[in-house]
Amino acid sequence: MTATLPATTVIQVERKGSRLYATINDPSTRNAMTQGLTNDLNAILALAEQDRSLRTLILQGANGAFCAGADLKGTNKQQGAAVGAGDEDPLEASNRAGGELFARLNECPLTVIAVVDGPAFGGGFGMACCADIVITTPRARFALSETGLGIAPAQIAPFVVNRIGPRHARRLGLAGTRLNGAQAAEIGLADFYCPDEASLNETLTSLLNDIGRCAPGANAETKRLFRICHAMPLEEYRKVAAKSFATCARGAEGQEGVRAFAEKRPAAWVEKV
Repeated sequence: MTATLPATTVIQVERKGSRLYATINDPSTRNAMTQGLTNDLNAILALAEQDRSLRTLILQGANGAFCAGADLKGTNKQQGAAVGAGDEDPLEASNRAGGELFARLNECPLTVIAVVDGPAFGGGFGMACCADIVITTPRARFALSETGLGIAPAQIAPFVVNRIGPRHARRLGLAGTRLNGAQAAEIGLADFYCPDEASLNETLTSLLNDIGRCAPGANAETKRLFRICHAMPLEEYRKVAAKSFATCARGAEGQEGVRAFAEKRPAAWVEKV
């Protein structure tokens, strides 16, 4: 069953077939990670988790920005708030909630494509690192800008290191170095650098058609296995992998895929843009 699109305030949501387009559009904050953005993205991810007819989430920004990072006005207010004895520090609570959002995006069962066509600083950098595929343009800018503000990129650290490795993460985090779209591709932060709009459209269409040839359930399970395979001993993982393979092979997608191959026809789930 196709679920209803969530009501949102700063992220515009559009569905096209099995594709969900989420466009951050909050020009007054340069698409900062306000409470409104957090609420919207959580609602979109809830839809992605529930609606099995979806297969791709395209996350992008409007007005020449991807995401400017933390909502510094909100942080400034929390910095001045007194913390009572035995009370939880509101800065800790909001930071942990941000970490839960990054983890949820990282674990989204859909294939997540981040189209970065503007600044992606701090938390915006982290959001890109949680995507499965990242596309950049000449307007893209990346920076781990937190240390220049006297804070650390705390919650995004695991996703940044997983995406670009500790060597690049240390250089970018400890020097606050800014990268453009082409440089991001050079270090593996981005998968594709598109020098113009025609190239961007062509690359995105090609990717969506490639994803459309893959079974959505198999893709979701592949993401799960990639995420957990290094977190357990190999002997234990072999058992998990064997169970996963058998479940997939005996499931509707596995049976349809093998039949389609034998009959030399496209599988039922194939979708073209």
